Amino acid sequence: MNPMNILVIGKFYTEGFALHIAETLALMGHAVRRFEPGFRSGRLGGKLGHRIDQVRGVLYTNSDGIPAIRARRMRALWEEAESGPLDAVIVCHDFLWPDEVAELKRRTGAQIAMWFPDALVNFGRGYFMNAPYDGLFFKDPYIKYVLGDVLQSPVHFLPECFNPAQHWLPEESIVQDPQYQCDISTAGNQHSWRVACYKHLTDYNVKLWGNPAPLWMNAGAVTKMHQGRGVYNHDKVKAFRGASIVINNLHYGEMWGLNVRAFEAAGAGAFQMVDWRPGFDQLFNDGKELISFSSIADLKRKVDYWLPRKDERREIAEAGMRRAHAEHTYALRLQLLLDTLGGRETGFPMPKVEYGVANVA
Repeated sequence: MNPMNILVIGKFYTEGFALHIAETLALMGHAVRRFEPGFRSGRLGGKLGHRIDQVRGVLYTNSDGIPAIRARRMRALWEEAESGPLDAVIVCHDFLWPDEVAELKRRTGAQIAMWFPDALVNFGRGYFMNAPYDGLFFKDPYIKYVLGDVLQSPVHFLPECFNPAQHWLPEESIVQDPQYQCDISTAGNQHSWRVACYKHLTDYNVKLWGNPAPLWMNAGAVTKMHQGRGVYNHDKVKAFRGASIVINNLHYGEMWGLNVRAFEAAGAGAFQMVDWRPGFDQLFNDGKELISFSSIADLKRKVDYWLPRKDERREIAEAGMRRAHAEHTYALRLQLLLDTLGGRETGFPMPKVEYGVANVA
């Protein structure tokens, strides 16, 4: 494919979805421009800064629904869109109102895609459902199954992935740092579902990395598991590799697919245990590239089985790493997205999932 002029609309904070996309597109040889919509969070550090950012974000969101304010804020996007030729625009969440997508197409003549990185429980107002996108890409095949024949915009399945430039280190660069060594670990926000799961794992040496639990939450013993900070990029690789097991308890909003952590942990070379989902086997080989679990009892039984089996864990982790590097990188996903916009592909193949009486593959 010839180099393209691509505008990426999204949040470009450390490890942000849009940041990985923009950096990868540039490495692929494309000319990339960036536009960050809405409130720019993450500018303040520490717990107090995190809370202040939350309040500022709420105030911004509440005022953004006022048409006059929204129109004034969108002027910067129109200026960026018209600052040079564009072949494609990738919107990295449901940021744009339907009439704004139409206006962006009018001003640029570019194809516009939205790649939505969250579960369907985070659809919010679902602006995309009535917007004239040239392609909608979702990480969960269930979303394509449900929306595919309803929306006028083409709907495609595109799983999440990982960035090898940030989430992998050569073996000789990984030093066993005591701050990361533990039985079990994961990285991510301490939301209600994750805390509820980890309350069952108090008998193990657990280290959790990410934003703390909300002030209103009684995290109980999970509070002691939290390490007081997040880990990003190469530090995340070290944290994953320092744990005997990375337990990736998927949010209940993940219906048939996997979250980004599944691909990051695999790409980093970690031994991972993850909730089973119907589309799981299309992405990884259960039992050979990672291990699934179906309940808390099943999880604890498998943790006890795998903890003493270091060599076998290493074999599975290395197999998962090979699969992730061969099939689940941002470069591969973005090439598929662009090829789909160009009419050469139709997104990632749907898994064979039995739902009711229908085979939806």
